[in-house]
Amino acid sequence: MKNALPFVLLLFSALGCNKFGPSTTSPTANNSANTTASEPKLKKVVDLPATFGKSKDEIKKMISATPKSEDPWLEYELPEADLTFMFDKGKANHSSLRFKSISVGSASISGTDTAEQLATMAGIDIKGKTPASKSALADTYEQQINGKTASMAFYNAGGKFSSIIITWK
Repeated sequence: MKNALPFVLLLFSALGCNKFGPSTTSPTANNSANTTASEPKLKKVVDLPATFGKSKDEIKKMISATPKSEDPWLEYELPEADLTFMFDKGKANHSSLRFKSISVGSASISGTDTAEQLATMAGIDIKGKTPASKSALADTYEQQINGKTASMAFYNAGGKFSSIIITWK
């Protein structure tokens, strides 16, 4: 997790500048150089699908941080996001991730431009998939993950995707 923070900050810096390519070191740099550069690869911050069906103790071994709370559910406050895991009969059946707002210069960045970018950072593959529904509030997807149907809502607040809620059926 320690190695993910610099990447997340770089990603949010790029998103905040309304660019998704290499950052420039000078505010007067030639933007044409950025048009031919390749896009940075998104990095997974947490693997939410891997937590499905796991106990609190198993999830605590998977997340390299101390839980903020363990009762009634498991909560983490990571540098880049808040995580919550709820349980049914001792096994995780509901997960959420909420990216924190970060300041980059005078801008505050609190999400990604697309649901796909946020999904990648949460270890979920929705690339090329069509949402089951779209609204101004959220894009929802249903797909098979780890042999179970997952209902996923990607919340879009203020033009940025900043939260994911997954419910396992």
